[in-house]
Amino acid sequence: MSPASEPPPSPAPPELRVDPAPVAYSGPTRSEERLLAPDLARGLALLGIALANCVYYIGGRDLGPLARPVDGTAGDRVVDVLVGLLVDNRAFPLFTILFAYGFTVMIRRQAARGVPYGRARSLLLRRSLWLAVFGAAHVVLLFEGDILLSYGCLGIVLALLFAARDTTLTVLGWSLAVVFVVTAGFDGLPQGSLDAGLPGLDPGTFLGALLWRVVALLALVLGAPFVAATFVPLAVIGTLLGRRQVLERPVENLGLFRRLTLVGLPAGVLGAVPLVLAAVQVWQPPWWALYLLGILHGVSGVAGALGFFGAVGWFVANRTRAFSAATGPVVTGPVVSGPVVRALAAVGRRSLTCYLLQSVLFVPLLAPWALGLGVGAGTLRVSLIAVGVWLVTVVVAVALERAGRDGPAEWLLRRLSYGRRPEPLPVRLPG
Repeated sequence: MSPASEPPPSPAPPELRVDPAPVAYSGPTRSEERLLAPDLARGLALLGIALANCVYYIGGRDLGPLARPVDGTAGDRVVDVLVGLLVDNRAFPLFTILFAYGFTVMIRRQAARGVPYGRARSLLLRRSLWLAVFGAAHVVLLFEGDILLSYGCLGIVLALLFAARDTTLTVLGWSLAVVFVVTAGFDGLPQGSLDAGLPGLDPGTFLGALLWRVVALLALVLGAPFVAATFVPLAVIGTLLGRRQVLERPVENLGLFRRLTLVGLPAGVLGAVPLVLAAVQVWQPPWWALYLLGILHGVSGVAGALGFFGAVGWFVANRTRAFSAATGPVVTGPVVSGPVVRALAAVGRRSLTCYLLQSVLFVPLLAPWALGLGVGAGTLRVSLIAVGVWLVTVVVAVALERAGRDGPAEWLLRRLSYGRRPEPLPVRLPG
């Protein structure tokens, strides 16, 4: 009996059943196996994450809904509108959907390599635990608004559920949607001052900021499972899309991408308008109305994230079709071309490194105990800095791509998760 005809060691749903490869391999995804569309989308999402995170460094200002200064300048207001419509509560949902999609791809490839399901689950659990450790270190050393710790917890949930059927995941996603909705409302409430700190802790000093982040880590560890639960509905969407391999076959799913784009992007923008108008002080509704508008902003952000997901898929499908028309043979997979596309994909392939590098650059520029450019700043200033920081990460990612090297954070995470070298597993030979 050939290896491809042997049954898997444990049952799996039809969505995960694939023919195992001739040689079992339990290492990380090889560079030639990576997909263009997720990397391209992650590269763009990281720009949104930089724009969303930079407001955490605004000090000495009274902040309203969406953490926007209530007394911003005309330039600040323009930025607030653009970021509020297109970035806030849109970039992180997109990144979460892509995180779950990538998780599903890893699961499928481990199965295709003949890795037993129990071992694949253990590898993914180990990877998620180390990701949470990265997040904890990120909080203490750099940034209390870290998301890696919660993503690590989410990865543990996905690893435990990776053999669940679509129906089970759908029920779980809808059940936890109420948690997502309830927490989304808080973004609509005034934020006050983000540099208030705690009694006895002055975040304006290096030591005070360090102690503040240690306290923040304790709060994040306690709240990480709850935050991960709010991400589960988004992760279910990413998992279901990943199981259908929509980004692996962009041309076949062009109709889906068009629908997601043409419905999701307008819905995301329209749903954001009421809260954005409140954030720029066009109107000042009562707190309970702001809370409801926060829910609308968050829920419509899911539609917006799916719209961006669809737009990237649509773009890749069109590039693939154009390449097929020019060369003759039918191409089913994505085609990479153009310096901008390659640069964004390079960032996406090193998303962990680029995300952490953002904090490495933000802190000395914006922290009050360093250069202090965030003290008294408006959103225009910090947003311009955020774009500059993102461009630096693009340059670094492109340099690593040309050198044929992984990002250092990706290398370390893979080393800790998979060991010193890919581990072959015993396979029964034919005959």
